[in-house]
Amino acid sequence: MRKRAVLCILLVLCMLLPCASCAAMATQETIVKTRINLLIVLKNNQICYAVPQNGSNTSFYCFNAAAQPIFGMDGKSATAADLTPGMLVTLEFDGYVLETYPAQFSDVSGIWVTGVRANSVEFLTNLISGMFPSTSPEEVERWQVSFEGGYQFLKPNEMRALEFILQEQWTNSGIKVEQNKDTKKTGHILVSAEETRDEDDSVQLTIRVERPESDPIERNIKVSKKDGKWTIV
Repeated sequence: MRKRAVLCILLVLCMLLPCASCAAMATQETIVKTRINLLIVLKNNQICYAVPQNGSNTSFYCFNAAAQPIFGMDGKSATAADLTPGMLVTLEFDGYVLETYPAQFSDVSGIWVTGVRANSVEFLTNLISGMFPSTSPEEVERWQVSFEGGYQFLKPNEMRALEFILQEQWTNSGIKVEQNKDTKKTGHILVSAEETRDEDDSVQLTIRVERPESDPIERNIKVSKKDGKWTIV
């Protein structure tokens, strides 16, 4: 009787083990990783702010690079300290994006550095900030940044990034970054960009700041890309 009971138990276990194995394999197969190509435009400690390399995607993201598997362009292991604005990276995550602003990736599992690109957002942020050497932009309640000219200095997703950065810096002002000027009775920053015919593929850049009850100020410079960075010629 005991032998029969033992045989029955063994038979049941043999039937259950393949099912458990199949369930484990099915669970593993359903974990699908997603990859996205990003340009890091800003870094604050271990938090990286980035836009998709596909300029038509206007999303703006951030991710925590701390304690993540990171690999440099040489394929060797790197750390969060090695990530810098202007780097092109491929980020792997579980396919879910948290509905925050900036949007955040769920369950990041790896970051690969694939190259370097001129960081137009950081460069333009510094140029605009330099237009206020002795006054504070926060004295104006609302600002708008708009663009004109034949050269597209910022892509649509980079405009969202610029807007976020200026909002973080100018905490007492409302800031809107749009392609065309459409607001009235506000401070206005106009960025004009035109390609030159020089051999260095440079861009003539003009930044004009108009603020209520003050004379406009304007800066004209020629810039070009050198070694993956914007430089003033």
